[in-house]
This record gives sequence, structure tokens and C-alpha cells, in this order.
Amino acid sequence: MSKRVLYIAGLLVLVFGLILTACGPNEVVDNTTDDMANNTTENTTDDEMANDTEEEMEEEEPMMDLTGTTVTFWHVYGEGDSRKAVIDAIVEEFNATNEYGITVEALDQGQYNDVADKVNAGLTSGDLPNIVQAYTSSFLNWDSVGAVVDLAPWVMDPMYGLTQEELDSIYPGAYADGMTLDGRRLAWPLSQSANVITYNYTWAQELGFDAAPANSAELKEQLCAAAAANAADDNPDNDGTGGMVWYPSASNYLSFVYAFGGNELNEAGDAYDFTSQPFVDVALYINDLKANGCTFETESYPNPEQANRLALVTLSSTAGLPFYAAAFEEAENDDVWGFLPFVGPDGQTAADAFTQSVGVLTATPEQDLASWLFIKFLTTAENQARWIEASGYLPTMSTTEAFLGDYIAAQPLYQTSLDLASTGQAEPQTFPAWASVRRAIDGAAAQMYDPDLTEEEILAILTQLNADAAEYVAELQ
Repeated sequence: MSKRVLYIAGLLVLVFGLILTACGPNEVVDNTTDDMANNTTENTTDDEMANDTEEEMEEEEPMMDLTGTTVTFWHVYGEGDSRKAVIDAIVEEFNATNEYGITVEALDQGQYNDVADKVNAGLTSGDLPNIVQAYTSSFLNWDSVGAVVDLAPWVMDPMYGLTQEELDSIYPGAYADGMTLDGRRLAWPLSQSANVITYNYTWAQELGFDAAPANSAELKEQLCAAAAANAADDNPDNDGTGGMVWYPSASNYLSFVYAFGGNELNEAGDAYDFTSQPFVDVALYINDLKANGCTFETESYPNPEQANRLALVTLSSTAGLPFYAAAFEEAENDDVWGFLPFVGPDGQTAADAFTQSVGVLTATPEQDLASWLFIKFLTTAENQARWIEASGYLPTMSTTEAFLGDYIAAQPLYQTSLDLASTGQAEPQTFPAWASVRRAIDGAAAQMYDPDLTEEEILAILTQLNADAAEYVAELQ
């Protein structure tokens, strides 16, 4: 099977977890006093006043007439999904209140891979939406055929864009997502989630640990203590459990790599490189945990294992909070638990962040602008808070937190995930091939999860990953 076919397959099955301010033009406040105005009028001829007016009209760019403009919005939330209800409500409000005469039609198109499949087909047939929810790697792919609008000019536009205060409130990781190497913006952040450690504070304290692990050595100590405790009790059914549930996925592997100080790009930032020492060290660290009986695997989501003290640590998206809460409730377990970042040898912390993004596919100038104005409205701090309450995702800007007081009061555990919102590190989807590269990382992580492997054998796997990644990138250039 060709690498290109693998790329398309990767693009279609990539699922993770996974998501903008509307206001009219800024008002110009006239601070001129009546006396000054009278004095100016008395000393200015009619011709001078006419000339001044003409110059002002020439300097001020007229607003584009968007009356009657209709745009379509493809998203991934179906009937019965609480997130769809919020999207529909925001669309309805925008249609009823926007000053431009824009109408947005929001349509559910299935999952992310379904959306990507339909857009890929639409690039040939012409049946395309204006606004689409997708992964950054998909926007990079569509941009390679000139189908994506660069939002950067709209974002910075003095009439239609964001204020400096609004821009400053966006978290750096979320703001960087969707940007190309040459500074164009192909996507805008709707919300975010992060791959994090789920940790049982109560059980850890009973095991003799007064604080959460601050580095990878402390994490190993606590995991192995929990495994030893389960092995030593009088319940043979929990033998082999207690430490960390490990699934060798790209998300889990990369989260540790970030905490160990690594990233996927070479020093120049123009190619993927998975052979730096942090990639090797993480594989060795995980294999050491496995060799000591401090990790184990599950066949499904590890929420029940976490809730029933079969695992001190599991790894999850922050969006999994309600499912963990339900598992603890079902287990009638009142242990205190929460989310932590991944930790490295020197105490560096990290979380693999995922942005739920929306972008605009090229149409008419009026539709392009109308699409941006809706995205701007969709992602105001107030609307983002509404979205978060329905989705459990994290905000992309600090100003959203002011609208989440009631939600946090009702869901106090959400605060532990909110504390990680500003620290997430996004995967560098620098090239359109990232979907296929990421699948290759999944395979390499599984292949390396073997305590019998030597450091040289691990490096050989990572070297092959480099070669595969380079080939995927080359095929799409």
C-alpha cells in the first residue's frame, strides 16, 4: 500500500479529542468640547470643511455590504448531543442579532473523519461549506490546493478583527495552532482539551505520599508502591494492578516526551525528528515501569480501574472528566481525585493539548468575511463559556474563566483541568502529512513498549519512524 494511501487513511480516522468575539466596528468617541467645536466652525470656510470631510471619507474604508449573505457551517455534533444544542442556540442568536444581515446555516456532518471525507469530495464536486470544523492537519491539506482562507488579515483588521486586549487573552498554545510556517492562519481555536494524568490523591496519601509526584522519579515511586499494595493485600483479583494504566498511543507517548524536554521537530523546524534523546528516554522509562510491574493494560477506557483503586494513575483527555466522575459515583468511592500534568526527570511539566478548530473555505469575498464574523461571535468569552459548560472542554483564552463561576461551583473538579489550560503544548502539525505521521507514532510507541528492548533497538525504531515521516511529508509537497 502506498504512503499516499496511508496518508488518506490516517486523515480519515484521526480522532481525538477535540473546538470564537462578535461586535460591531469600534465606536469613535468625540472628546471635542462645544467651545472647541464652535471655534473651529467659526474659523473654517465652507470649502475647507468640505475638503476635510472628503479626506476623512477617503481615509475611512467603507464596510462591505453583507446584507443577505448566507454561509454554511459544517460541524461534528449530532442530534441528542448537548454540544449541538449549544451550537444551534449560538447560531440562532447570531442570525437574530448580527448587524450585517448575515445568515448562518449549521449542519451536522458526522465525525471528524466524515467531515474530512466530504470536504475532500467537495473539492472536486464544488459542494463545500463556508465554515468547517476540522483538525489543523486537514486545513493544511486543503490549503495545498488553495481552498482555505487566510484568517490573519481579518483577525488583525481594525474594523472586523480583535482588539489587542482580546488577542492578549488567548493562550499561546491555542493561538499558535492553525498557523503556517509563513504566518498565515488557516484555523481558529474554538476550545481545547489536553491529555493529562488522572490521579487519586486519597489513595496516594494512604500509601504514604503527602503530595502529587513532582518529577518522573517520584511518579515511578508512587506507581510501584500502589502496585505493591495491591499485590500484598488479600484480594488475588487485583494482583498485577495498582500502578498506571498504559496504552502506547501517540498522545500518551508524546505527553511524556514534552515533559522530558523533547519535541517532534528538528532544530531548524523544517522536518520531523524523533531520534532526539527525550524520545529514547521516555521509551526506556515506560519499559522500566513495565519491567517492575508498575504498569498494566486494560481493554477499554480505564475509568472503572481508576474508581476502584486498581490504578493510582490513568491517562485521559480532560474532556473525560464527567465519565470519571460517573465511574467514582458508580463505585461509591468518595476518594479525592483530579488531573495533573505529565512530569519529567527535572520536574518539567507538560500536557499534550488538542484544539477544536474551525476554518473558512474560499468562496466569495462577502461569504469569506461573513464566515469570519460568525467565528468571531462563536468564540467570544461568553459564548465559549456556554460551549464549555456543554462540552467539558477547556477555554482558549483567560477571559472566558470569568463566565465559568457557576459551572465550576457545580463541577469543582473542573478547576483541576482549568489550571492546565494555559500550559498545554500543541502537537506541531507543521506539514499536511501529520495525520499519517501521527499514526506512525502510534505504531512506534506500541513497538517500543517492550522491556527487553535495548536502547540501540529503540533508537532503530525511532530512526525508521523518521524515515517514514520524511517520506509522508515528501509525497505531499
